[in-house]
Amino acid sequence: MKHPFKDVCYDVDALLSGVTKLSTFCSRLEKQGLLYPARFTRDTYVGMGFESFGEILIVNSPIDKRIDAIDYVPITDNDMGVDGVGLNRDDEAHTFQFKYRSFNDKLLTANRDHISNFVAHSLLKYDAKSMTIITTAKDLHNVIATEMYQDQVRTIGYKSLQKLVDGNLQFWKIFQTELNNTP
Repeated sequence: MKHPFKDVCYDVDALLSGVTKLSTFCSRLEKQGLLYPARFTRDTYVGMGFESFGEILIVNSPIDKRIDAIDYVPITDNDMGVDGVGLNRDDEAHTFQFKYRSFNDKLLTANRDHISNFVAHSLLKYDAKSMTIITTAKDLHNVIATEMYQDQVRTIGYKSLQKLVDGNLQFWKIFQTELNNTP
């Protein structure tokens, strides 16, 4: 794992031991995010934790067409909207944005959730041919996805994430192992 969350996670075992569902992970992550507000705000901690979750998902799914990325690298400095970049099946840039939301029935929007920053930075800095948002929200608002971004931004929302990781014991085991492997 390259994401710095591995070096700052308050308690890996409390976060991931026995976890087999996305909902359990989210609940525990939010609880940990409240523990030391002088160290990290809740939103910063939870965001880092979710980005590390995303890294493990992407890195360990190279043949899964729902992910479609290899050689993934998290972007943790100068966050301009892109949280990570890899290569798609055509060896072209594939950018990722992670959006953690406590309410999984809400839709992401361009302005409130700063999706436009992700799209602009993906296109201008990385010349991305693939862009994916991974989120605990329900989805990206349909009008935004189809009319504003012309269906060029793919979203893996809460229910799709559940299908990928709920009951996927290998995923949760790899995630816990990677977080515990600090240099």
